[in-house]
Amino acid sequence: MPVSTGSDVLDRILDGGFPENRSILASGGPGVGKSTLAMQFLQQGLDDGEECLYVSTEQTADELRSAFEEFDFELDHPNLTLVHLHARTGRTLEEGEQNLTMQTSTDEEVLGEGYSAPFEMQYVEEYLSRFGPCDRVVFDSTASLAGIESDSHFFQRAILDLVRLFTDDFGATSLLTAESTAGDSGDESGDRLSPETVLEFSTHGVVRLRRNEVEGNSRRFLRVLKMRGIDHDTREYELGIDESGVFLTPQNRTHETGADRDDVISTGFEGLDRISGGITKGSGVLFEHDGRAFVDGLVVGAAASALESGMGIWLVPSPSLTPDRFESMLPLDADIGDLLDSNALFVLDSFNAWNAYGDHRNVYTVSSSGLLSRLVAKSKTLSMNFVKRVLADITDRRDLPVMALVYTEALLRWFEPSQVREIYYWAREDIAFDDDTAMYVHNPDTMGTNLAEFFVYDAQHMFRTWKHENGIQYVQVEKSISETTKSMGIVDHVEEAPFVRVVQSTK
Repeated sequence: MPVSTGSDVLDRILDGGFPENRSILASGGPGVGKSTLAMQFLQQGLDDGEECLYVSTEQTADELRSAFEEFDFELDHPNLTLVHLHARTGRTLEEGEQNLTMQTSTDEEVLGEGYSAPFEMQYVEEYLSRFGPCDRVVFDSTASLAGIESDSHFFQRAILDLVRLFTDDFGATSLLTAESTAGDSGDESGDRLSPETVLEFSTHGVVRLRRNEVEGNSRRFLRVLKMRGIDHDTREYELGIDESGVFLTPQNRTHETGADRDDVISTGFEGLDRISGGITKGSGVLFEHDGRAFVDGLVVGAAASALESGMGIWLVPSPSLTPDRFESMLPLDADIGDLLDSNALFVLDSFNAWNAYGDHRNVYTVSSSGLLSRLVAKSKTLSMNFVKRVLADITDRRDLPVMALVYTEALLRWFEPSQVREIYYWAREDIAFDDDTAMYVHNPDTMGTNLAEFFVYDAQHMFRTWKHENGIQYVQVEKSISETTKSMGIVDHVEEAPFVRVVQSTK
């Protein structure tokens, strides 16, 4: 069962909150809001009637009250225990000489006249064990523990023991804070891991806070880097602080999810729907590729989804997307001839790939009666007017909304970039039904920058697929008006039409 973090937006990012009875690490540089987030987490527990423990290794109870004076936190709440624990130079009974000793809120570890317990994990755990059980624990900060064990493996063992104390013995959900010095990846070189990296390995989840400049202004940001077992949002949010604690913006990165909306259709792939929310009817969609990725299967999958949704298809195909290939990849029991005869499919072919159906009234090819070929050769303006008449005629004969699947390389075979934009706007304003959806497919490297950026700017949905140097094909959601919790998937090749599926990347 999720445990609320005290922030509505963070709860939504985490699909409800922190996992119950698990340990979470909040890392970041000084002044980014780690302690505020931690106390806000405890305040939510107090509001819910839970027992809470705040262990501070840097500030006394009075110092905490002073630091949180401007906030709506109840540090004197009867269900909140404040514990101060830190190391200072002193004499231990075993050594009888100056060493790091453990000092607490009450100094109960004084073993004798002038002697204190060593600052070691066994004594830290022994002291903290008296404060359980409880529901929520904050340990702020773990930086003081880094000097206990010089070896990173022993330090990890010590942290795991501390986490086990909170989760197993206390039965608590715990939030540990740490100073962050590494980049987002937390990668280290050599055999020794940094304390922060050890903590990331040892805890159930990691929330990273950081500062960065935006147009010369210092801003705070939060990102959930890891949360085992939760389909969490991995995108970065801006973090602000007010009297209630931290708040994250934007509250909604995108519009509501399309799962239960009548104006949303599937992309044709369950995995892609999960990371994008689907496609809204009446929108513009851009599908960019790098020229190496297998894109036809993704396009035909979208076509099948549109047909199943009761829409027709306008197809401006690439030279590779022949009738036989389109039909073989279509994951439906459908015949090309039947689709054409029922006005569910219209084709504008600039590569003569559909000559086998060139005599059908719903297939327009460059060589059809030689007319379009002569017009293109004579004048691109004449050919554009002809295409406008064709599209207007199609509109008069159809009674279904359509999904237009347009390979822009085919349009550029006929038109200049400025004319492509003119056709785009004309079709949208003059002949499109409200639910008509246009998906443009192209490799931006094969066209002018201005035209490529035009499609990016105007699209409501944008997908990008590419084949990485590791040989894996990825697909990423660059833009969506539906809520998304993940942005990247892997394109997996399968034996059934449309011969690809999309799976979410491993968290």
